[in-house]
Amino acid sequence: MEVKQGAKVTKGIIFAGCSFTWGQGLYYYSNLPTLKEPPPDAYNSNLLTNSHIRFMQSVRYPRIVANHFETFECVYPGNGGSNEGAIEWWEESFASLAPGKNVNSFHVEGIDYREISYVVFQLTQWQREHFILQDSKERHDIAFHQVGEPPLSDLFVKHLEEKNITLEEWLDAYKRKGLKNVKRFLMNCESNGVKTLLFTWPPEYIDLIKEDEWLAERFITFDYNGNSYPSIHDLMDHDRWNPKGNSELTIKWDVDNFDETPKDHHPSLKCHQVMAENVIRRIESDMEKSI
Repeated sequence: MEVKQGAKVTKGIIFAGCSFTWGQGLYYYSNLPTLKEPPPDAYNSNLLTNSHIRFMQSVRYPRIVANHFETFECVYPGNGGSNEGAIEWWEESFASLAPGKNVNSFHVEGIDYREISYVVFQLTQWQREHFILQDSKERHDIAFHQVGEPPLSDLFVKHLEEKNITLEEWLDAYKRKGLKNVKRFLMNCESNGVKTLLFTWPPEYIDLIKEDEWLAERFITFDYNGNSYPSIHDLMDHDRWNPKGNSELTIKWDVDNFDETPKDHHPSLKCHQVMAENVIRRIESDMEKSI
């Protein structure tokens, strides 16, 4: 089949991220009588109906961006996750359609690089990454609270001593390692003809991104109410950045939309609209530069 000459070729946009991209809490804005709230800042999939999910999908920032460009969005179907988990999911999705491959360990839905125009990667907390420590006998999967904050596990303390590094040095190296993995994934997408952008929820990545010219060129910041914010955390942190405002960007503090606010600190409906506006603006700016 040949596409008609001059016809618009419509490619989708992948949005990789955690619960901030998935849209946790947006279903509260549906006002559906079947809504049930879990304990504060918790998530219980059993309390959500198909209608809750469909409403959430219809208002989250990936759909807003896709609608603007008259295309479709691709989002990991599960809530939450780590940077490395997002990379594994999308790499498996691409690989499942590669010649001679039959990958289904992550129950992925196959997608072809040629069907995608952009990958927009939202960085989440580095603490969600797995740290695997290999000693002479076995592999140990160590949880963050055993490596990132006291009291540290004896096994991890021994690891630091053997490497002759401080905890601060290890944390810096581990964050850099995780970000390097994200860059590797994005560069591979671009080598396959897919443009990439990234932004961050945690502010810890900001300086590391600015140090890397390649990542800095693809980094999205957020303009809102006359201010510019380098991360979603800073955008939503009204106490630090804007004591008189921005509380509406967190569901828990969105008093304009709720008489009794849900006890959820995820991005509000307004915050998703702000994220979408800034992503759209950046993509349009890139399009203008390429003309």
